[in-house]
Amino acid sequence: MLPRIHTRLAIVALVALTAYFPYAQAQADAPGVFNCDNIRIDDTIYDISALKSLTYTVKGEPTDDHPSKVRADYSLNPCQALTIPEGEEKSHCKAGTWVCQDTKLIPAEGDPKTLFLRTIAGSAPATDKTPAREVAPSVAQAEKMEDVKELPWDLTLKGGVIEGREQSTIITFICDTTILDEKVGPALTKYENDVVYMSWKSVHACPKMVQLPTTEGMSGFSVFLTVFFALGLTYIVVGAVYNHQVYGAKGLDLLPNIDFWRDFPSLVVDVVRHVWDSVTGRVTSSRGYVSV
Repeated sequence: MLPRIHTRLAIVALVALTAYFPYAQAQADAPGVFNCDNIRIDDTIYDISALKSLTYTVKGEPTDDHPSKVRADYSLNPCQALTIPEGEEKSHCKAGTWVCQDTKLIPAEGDPKTLFLRTIAGSAPATDKTPAREVAPSVAQAEKMEDVKELPWDLTLKGGVIEGREQSTIITFICDTTILDEKVGPALTKYENDVVYMSWKSVHACPKMVQLPTTEGMSGFSVFLTVFFALGLTYIVVGAVYNHQVYGAKGLDLLPNIDFWRDFPSLVVDVVRHVWDSVTGRVTSSRGYVSV
């Protein structure tokens, strides 16, 4: 009965180790939570947290809709959902929206009038008719631009749906050290194929620092230690089970190669002593006598 228990323990240990390594690797490779003050693209870090506290409005180009004109404006925040003032819910997109499209009628005389509000990017819970939606921020390097030293980068925001078509926004951040005011917002490039394209020049779009990947995930040394101790544990468990079943060993005799491990400290002392004597010249090269 006891050998069977040891065998089962060994199998459980091996299965646990086999399951742990893919999990550890997945944790190392998993993307981190989007954070505006620590946006990492390859080895470069960006910080646009100065843009977090404001809501930016971008006006589109009016199109003719005789006798008036129609214009699509956009309200957005690149770091979080838009703040809706109390009592003004009807004049804003739904809660959880990051990018809101405000389509307005521009009459020849008088103030513009909102026709409809639609979410381009944002998160929303599931309903009976629609599944849950996530803004899912993602970043990537953009193509190099002329007269711009630093590479621009793209922030993509998703989650909107208009007439069954998924919407998204791609904001291209361009490093411009002459634009220091965080109140300066993006410019609308185009709205094409259900994607709103914007460009945003700002000093805050410049790299914060360049550093090698460090704390995110497991480092090479951490992986080495994990593998080393896992193999050591497997060696001890399997060896103990083998010694018990084959030789009926008990206590410390269950450890594999117990005689070697008992002599191991003495072997280490002998090696260290020999190396020390060789370095200090106390051992002759011919016969090994110690000089006096």
